[in-house]
Amino acid sequence: METVPADTDVTTADRTAPGGAAGAGPGSAPAVPVFRAPYDWPAIEECVRTTGAAIVPGLVDRSLVDAFNRELDEWLERNPRQAGSNTGSELYDKFLGRKTLRVHGVPGKIRASHPLITHPEIVACMRRMMSHWSNEILLSVAELIQIGPRESAQLIHRDTGSWWPHLPREEHPWNVSAMVALTPFTHETGATRVVPGSCRWPLDRRPRGEQIARAVMDPGDALIFRGDVLHGGGANKTRDQARRGLALSYCAGWLRPVDNNMLAVPPRMAADLDDELLALLGYVAHDATHVDGGLVGMYDNGDPLGALRRGELG
Repeated sequence: METVPADTDVTTADRTAPGGAAGAGPGSAPAVPVFRAPYDWPAIEECVRTTGAAIVPGLVDRSLVDAFNRELDEWLERNPRQAGSNTGSELYDKFLGRKTLRVHGVPGKIRASHPLITHPEIVACMRRMMSHWSNEILLSVAELIQIGPRESAQLIHRDTGSWWPHLPREEHPWNVSAMVALTPFTHETGATRVVPGSCRWPLDRRPRGEQIARAVMDPGDALIFRGDVLHGGGANKTRDQARRGLALSYCAGWLRPVDNNMLAVPPRMAADLDDELLALLGYVAHDATHVDGGLVGMYDNGDPLGALRRGELG
């Protein structure tokens, strides 16, 4: 993993550039471009393709954010979790964050996550961005990330390293994520650090401090970013404020997701969910016959969704 010193702190510019995007001015630190409503999705997606990331303020309605936070708080009260990890690897525990609370398998735990996972504009953006590789997408991971007070900055990394770091990185990404802010993302609470343009860098190139931008956001804002752009959680310098975000990562429909979502949402739980969510969780076979390909993700030589609806999956 590419790393920078944990205490590196870079501010972003707050200027409005042509086309509705906020960008850095001459001589200023780099900024993650900001695209305000009404959203110009072709411009947003081109920005993500070329620079690696874009911020979309107010993308998720605050009512959805509030509903998720309420249900999450209730779930955490019933299922107490300690911050930090104990993977057996000192390096990986440091990477995950010793004062960071992480919850995986969110769609099977928090039903209020479902309208976020299937958010029409987020899902449509992901489908368009990965259409070069796949006619459909899967949810790779829905992860609650709550950076606690006095947490150090996360190691800068690429999400695509979860599969194979040396896979070709080209114009069109095969993994794209949306980090939805559930509480304020500020310099003090640990706003996500992003290295614009690093999706085009060689793997061994490391960023300098002045090349790192910060994704400062309000609840409901979303950071859209390629999986191969360098990024990482920022340091939380506060004494009593947690920075909470929901990372929604999507991948090409034929690629194995990071989370096993069909175990997180088993058939008995999936039976009363809508088809759109189930397709993102992997309950629909990926069909590439229109490009002389085949089908993957089948069940008993057929579509798993049909088997689920017929009650054959238990």
